[in-house]
Amino acid sequence: MSKNKQILIFSGVGLAVLGGVAAALMLTASKDGANELSAEEKLLGITTEQTDTTEPKEEDTVPLTLSEKQEDEVESVAITNAAGDFSITNSGKTDSDGAIVWTVADIAQAPLLTEQLRTAITGAASFTAKEFAEEVSDSSQLAKYGLDSPKAVVKAKFTDGTEFSFKVGNDVPNSTTLYYITPDDKKVYTANKSAVSSFLNGKFSFVDTKAFHDYDNSSDEEVHKMTIERVDLEEPIVIDIVPPAEDGIQVYSYRLTSPYSVYADLTDTPKFVYSLFGLTASECEWVGLGDKERETAGLDQPNCVVTVESNKKTYTLTIGKALVSTTTDENGNENKKITGFYGTSSEVPDVLYMFGADDIAAMKIMPEDIISKLFLMPYIYSLDSISLSGNGKSIDIKLETIKAETEDGEDVHNFYVDGQKLSDGQPVKDLYQYLLSASGDEIYFDEEKGELIAEIVYTYLKPTDGSDGKDVVRFYSSETDRKVIINLNGRNIFKTQQIYITQLYKNIDNFLTGRDIVLTY
Repeated sequence: MSKNKQILIFSGVGLAVLGGVAAALMLTASKDGANELSAEEKLLGITTEQTDTTEPKEEDTVPLTLSEKQEDEVESVAITNAAGDFSITNSGKTDSDGAIVWTVADIAQAPLLTEQLRTAITGAASFTAKEFAEEVSDSSQLAKYGLDSPKAVVKAKFTDGTEFSFKVGNDVPNSTTLYYITPDDKKVYTANKSAVSSFLNGKFSFVDTKAFHDYDNSSDEEVHKMTIERVDLEEPIVIDIVPPAEDGIQVYSYRLTSPYSVYADLTDTPKFVYSLFGLTASECEWVGLGDKERETAGLDQPNCVVTVESNKKTYTLTIGKALVSTTTDENGNENKKITGFYGTSSEVPDVLYMFGADDIAAMKIMPEDIISKLFLMPYIYSLDSISLSGNGKSIDIKLETIKAETEDGEDVHNFYVDGQKLSDGQPVKDLYQYLLSASGDEIYFDEEKGELIAEIVYTYLKPTDGSDGKDVVRFYSSETDRKVIINLNGRNIFKTQQIYITQLYKNIDNFLTGRDIVLTY
């Protein structure tokens, strides 16, 4: 047999186990259909031979509407359940439609679910039972319905000074939609689950669990930078937006600047940097975080901090301790699994949320997951020069751009090789196209590398990222397989096919001898 136990690292509420002995629901047949069985009778196995055709008893004829008040007649609704005591009260405000805005006094600073609060208010004000079950002669008889230790006690106060209260007991046997309730500890009724569900959870269930607002596609908000600091990362993952080129031509949207300086994947990265928008927690755990609560939740030494900077504001998600589930098998072996994380949002910093283990993409993302295999693709006219060497030969190319004198005119681009101006720049463009086609077949971050076999240095006209204005790509032989190691700015990032270097050597010769550049390999 497997034994399961749950380790709660932090929780704002406790859970009490409420028990009771379930009783069979006794229903009498209607006068008009003595031989018809109700759904409840069929579930309980009652046959037509058991049907009582006598006149209903007096207690069976009581009205099932137990309270008939309107929302605007409610002063407050007090609720007591396993999660504690709290009251829903009138905030004194109305919404844009003129409806009352209800609140929970000690968590009023949190974003509350106004419709759910209204449902609770109206449910307590206008309450209708499903069926009459029994009138007990002694309060001890309430135990069989779970009403001696009720799941919830609800008390509504009205503006005219009257009150209505009821208790919620066990769920009805053989039913998933009915509960026992009593308004007076004497008469016991059944009620639909929808009529009592608002009162079975704690006050934090009325807190909106959306940690960050949805992204508005019609807005001009744009994410410029995302930073992920995580305890398992030696360096943070930093993703920066790629500034648009002066002529408006842009291939990549984002670039990793830590732990590597490399372009980010065109498809997945734009979605990832917007992943905080609309992020919703599984539940609210606490409202009103002080230093003690923050420390207990692990927020003082977080596992992860995600910062997203847009052109409008900065958003921060802080992730603390984890909720861990431990299972023990019949051999006594323990298996632990993270089922969630505690966290806070800069949008609602006073609220502690519980996020599911798979809710936060930044908790699992690694740099190699979003690196583009076409790792470097600068726009040719953003360059000042290109230096290429390999197989004992080298090429130094200088680029010059002469701006058009008029707005409608075209810029003039000149190319120089070893100081000599070329009459035709197409060979340079073809060679450049081949250089950029180097792509990573597999991620390779090990430090080991063999002999340096080729090098490309791109020097930029106007560095915008605070760097020295260069990208240096080196190719090393691999000592463990028949591949080539790609090293960018001093760090190994990929392996690629040996045939790329073979064709690179040929294209250097082709360029120097005036033959056509071969773009495939």
